[in-house]
Amino acid sequence: MKFGQRRGGFTLVELLVVIAIIGVLIALLLPAVQQAREAARRMQCSNQLKQLGLAIHNYHDTYTKMVYAADPQNATGDRRRGASWMVRLLPFIEQSAIYDSYVFSGDSSMQEGPNPNAALIDNVVVSGFNCPSSPLPTQKSQTTNADGTITVQMGNYVGVNGSHFTGGTINDVSPSTRCSLYYGETVPNGAIAYINVGGENEGVGCTERVANIGFNNFTDGTSNTMMIGEQSDYQYAPDGTKLDLRSSSYLGGVWSNGSGSTYWTQNITTLRHGINTYGGDGNTAAYEHNVAFTSAHPGGMLGAMVDGSVRFVPENINFAILSGLCDRQDGNVLQSF
Repeated sequence: MKFGQRRGGFTLVELLVVIAIIGVLIALLLPAVQQAREAARRMQCSNQLKQLGLAIHNYHDTYTKMVYAADPQNATGDRRRGASWMVRLLPFIEQSAIYDSYVFSGDSSMQEGPNPNAALIDNVVVSGFNCPSSPLPTQKSQTTNADGTITVQMGNYVGVNGSHFTGGTINDVSPSTRCSLYYGETVPNGAIAYINVGGENEGVGCTERVANIGFNNFTDGTSNTMMIGEQSDYQYAPDGTKLDLRSSSYLGGVWSNGSGSTYWTQNITTLRHGINTYGGDGNTAAYEHNVAFTSAHPGGMLGAMVDGSVRFVPENINFAILSGLCDRQDGNVLQSF
């Protein structure tokens, strides 16, 4: 009785061929998988901006004005810094427990004066303040002047205070149309204003112009004005150094509207540089009023418009158009982008 020959296993050559085929398939599929993951992250980021935009609309319905950042009413020379616009939105994004306990007369930078909110915000992360595509850290450890060390959240979304692009330098802006805080400038022609109610280093007439911005003040149209942009990626210095210069990366993180030890604003920016552009130390880019938009999304960033919509803004957008998006009343017709 004859039996069929027993078939041997894979030869070494066959095994190597199979491994090579699998490697090729993985190489072909990996970019598609990465693109799908980024598409999901971008959608989540867009939804978060949509929720922040809706919260601002609800804030406006409640107070008949736009959300803002302001210092507490203190005597001139007091360096306490007030709450950011993000803190003021907390009741409208299901974070009333934090808001109801927040002491607005305290120093939100956690650096000057009393720090009544230090324990409240320590190690708290509001997920809607961070872009899921961002490689930047979401928290930082900070030493306060009274409470030891706390951990504060750093966000990826920045309020648009305005634009002072004039085709020249930072000094081209007239003192009568700016709020100057020693370094850089905040120009209140945008959607989310910085208000120095204490009078410290305040530009001429600044508070009166920006204290009650309502939808009727967006003469360029609410669909043509951006109120929130991204600062969700590193900036790169000319020598290749990777820098985290976003507006929430300093004292107080997302909770503060400014640094207690300087006159820098936080969590808002007045446009002066293009998307993903390094401003440089010489023109007040770091931790100050004019930090550029940055994005970890390929090709551009997401921006929340005043009408509540979210649009993708290309990284290579004409700077004059980007400037117009950040100015609620420049009178220019917005071109497509």
